[in-house]
Amino acid sequence: MIAISFALPEESKGLVARLSGARRSGPSVLPIIRGTLAGVEVAIVHSGMGMASAAERIGAFLEGQSPSHWIASGFGGGLSPDLAVGDIVTVQNFSTPALLAAIAALPARSGNLITTKEVIETAAQKKDLGRHTGAIVVDMETAAIHRLCAARGIPIVCIRAISDTACADLPVPAAVWFDAARQRPRPLRLVLHLAAHPGRIDPFITFVRGINLARGRLTSFLLDALPCLPGK
Repeated sequence: MIAISFALPEESKGLVARLSGARRSGPSVLPIIRGTLAGVEVAIVHSGMGMASAAERIGAFLEGQSPSHWIASGFGGGLSPDLAVGDIVTVQNFSTPALLAAIAALPARSGNLITTKEVIETAAQKKDLGRHTGAIVVDMETAAIHRLCAARGIPIVCIRAISDTACADLPVPAAVWFDAARQRPRPLRLVLHLAAHPGRIDPFITFVRGINLARGRLTSFLLDALPCLPGK
């Protein structure tokens, strides 16, 4: 069995739609969904947003499971100005070299990732983080997942789809649209925020379209990558 983790169901739903024999367990907000993809048995695990949630939820999953491989997947923020929304990045510094080599022929950028405790929301923050770390993509979960897999000897590969570019601010602060304590969106608060800031509506629509593009490309890449992994 291969485990594939995403922070939130919004990231995984393209892949979940392709599962055969899908079976759900765990909380409805962040479920575990099992089935088969491309003839491979998989478990899609939702870690929640942030390292603390990832450590708790992935740690609990691994107490009773021993996947042959782990794919740490989902969206990431671009830190390199030449990355566009929807680009796929295979992460060098958090991936097992043999797994990176197995998918090297697939079209993707390769580079380092930095995991942060807070959402990086502005272009200025992204530029500063990229310059000081050399990373080309940022997320909030991979370091915690990698630590858990390394402790158990589970090979891991990290694959991220760019959801927002290095040159763009996020259109709405993360705290407005997402409740980190409950790990769920805040739709009413988002609507009220956009009503109070109508100039943010068009940028937010553009952002949502980019999310849909990133999800579609990530789903396609994962479906191509699964058959390439050794020893499934």
